[in-house]
Amino acid sequence: MITYFPDYYHDFKCIADKCKHTCCAGWEIDVDETSLERFRAEPDIASHLDGNTIILGDNERCPFLREDGLCSMILKHGEDFLCDICTEHPRFYNEYEDYTDGGIGLVCEEACRIILDKEDDFSLVPQRELSDDIKIVFDTSKPLTERLAVLKPNVCTSLSRAEFVNTMEVLDPSWTVIINKIIAEQPTAEQEKKCIDSNARAFSNFCAYFLYRYPEETGFAVEATYLLADLVLSNIDIHEAARMFSGEIEYSDVNIDKALDKWYYSRAEDD
Repeated sequence: MITYFPDYYHDFKCIADKCKHTCCAGWEIDVDETSLERFRAEPDIASHLDGNTIILGDNERCPFLREDGLCSMILKHGEDFLCDICTEHPRFYNEYEDYTDGGIGLVCEEACRIILDKEDDFSLVPQRELSDDIKIVFDTSKPLTERLAVLKPNVCTSLSRAEFVNTMEVLDPSWTVIINKIIAEQPTAEQEKKCIDSNARAFSNFCAYFLYRYPEETGFAVEATYLLADLVLSNIDIHEAARMFSGEIEYSDVNIDKALDKWYYSRAEDD
């Protein structure tokens, strides 16, 4: 079975202690069976296990995360000693009948930088024909907001979109503060369009990421792009806004299912 990757996939490398939002805190760490066997053979690691889960310390930090942001397990045993979840994050894989699509998730700030700052159009390695939706996103013959209108003719208002997001599970309390700011300020459609079209490359890359990761979930990709604009209009850096969106919505099973259902629209069904 062949596995496809975006052409930026292999540009990713964990920036470790330089990361402002470590993935080694706030996440439950389930250890795969193969790694569990070697972990149990090391007393300094086994003492931090509860079944197949690593026991988190204060502020839900991994016990192997040092104050300088480096991993004591890597420093002592090497990167190959890590369990699968630590090795693979923030990578994702979507398996289909004849192939697999791989990628890196926007929940990681370094992935956000690589994806949003990419200057070339989205492409896959090995090369494969892209979906019509992704092709539309990168058709620069018209403004990006007009291209998004082809993908989803009727987008939500900033108010209705934010009010819906406010019904979701909250992982970071600061997210609620920002969403409430959007509700209070209610960016207009013209403000959203100006924000998106003035930074079309980053917003195109953001939308294409979702169209690739969630094929045919066109409505979700478009609404996510407009919510990113609302976050930027609330004075959030676009990379940080993308990371927050991904962490709050994509990386909550409850929230992503809710969002995909609420914003479902498949252009292919209307063709």
